[in-house]
Amino acid sequence: MKNRESVTAGQMSLLFFTFMTGSAIINIPAPLIAFAKNDAWLSLIISCTIGGLLLSCMLYLNKQYPGLTFVEYSRKAVGTWITYLLSIPFVLFLFQMCAAIVLDVDLFMTSSLMDETPMYIFSFIVVLAAAITVHAGIEAMARMFIIIITVMLGFVAVIFLLALPDYHPEQLLPIMPQGIKPVLHGVYFTYGFPYGEVVVFVMLLSSVRKTNSKDLNRSMYRALIINGVILITSAVCTIMMFGPMAGERKYSLYQFARMIQAVDIIERIESIIAMALIAGSYMKTTITLYALTLAISQLLRLRDYRILIFPTALIIVLLTLLLSEGMTKWEETVASIHPLYVSISYVFPLLVLTLVTWIKSKRKQSSE
Repeated sequence: MKNRESVTAGQMSLLFFTFMTGSAIINIPAPLIAFAKNDAWLSLIISCTIGGLLLSCMLYLNKQYPGLTFVEYSRKAVGTWITYLLSIPFVLFLFQMCAAIVLDVDLFMTSSLMDETPMYIFSFIVVLAAAITVHAGIEAMARMFIIIITVMLGFVAVIFLLALPDYHPEQLLPIMPQGIKPVLHGVYFTYGFPYGEVVVFVMLLSSVRKTNSKDLNRSMYRALIINGVILITSAVCTIMMFGPMAGERKYSLYQFARMIQAVDIIERIESIIAMALIAGSYMKTTITLYALTLAISQLLRLRDYRILIFPTALIIVLLTLLLSEGMTKWEETVASIHPLYVSISYVFPLLVLTLVTWIKSKRKQSSE
């Protein structure tokens, strides 16, 4: 691959954390609480553990095939034709996922802020910005995203702190009043978004410099744990603020910010959360688009992924127009069908390659 860039283990873990946290911190609480009620935090603990298991598989494959991506080590593990069978659903779902992230911004903007603006305007702006960033390369992405995610989380932390007088901890009880089923429903939802989506990083882990490879495992697990703590905090604060109504508050962190009136000059700060949602979705779109163009270029054996960036971005913009079926339909798709797609397109190929690689390594050891 021509001009393959590299990043440090810390930069890769930052991209990983940004990918999981960017849009999830605003999108996750409301639907999760609607499914799991007061036990949303418990659902997140379980699904985060599942994400840790998937991350273990990814890091194992990265260790077994140093310097290679999912497409490249698939060819070594199972051959060219099976690689196509595993990679085509992977690539198609990357298209769908990238369009879905952009569509989420579209729906938020048209439902909450600028309801008379055509959705394709927001799609074009977000995808264009992502495409330009991808063209700059993964190292530029890592350096820029550390600033954006730090400012974004700083604003979110300030909003949580300003809301302290309005918290009602008693609303966290009772625990599991309806048994385990709501918890498992919440696990299914958060497994699909964001923890099953971590498999996207099978296309990125090979970019870590060899001198930092020993630090990669520790950095990635640390990023996963911090993400889990932040999402659990977001869900718990939302329940303490809104109580039984928390699950009905779309974009609950945005609604959260609208309630804050600390002093006469600190009110109506929901625009900050709107910017945070757009920034988080932009970063996740950028990472997904990078993985998508890299995967396609390697399947087609192209020397440089950059020639595919803008044609792929155009397809994604058009795809958002096809997927836009309204807020209610979209929420149903994300909650019910998205985790199933993640299992088929991401998790199944990962598990197949992990199993095949493990069997081959055991045979090699026994023959020696």
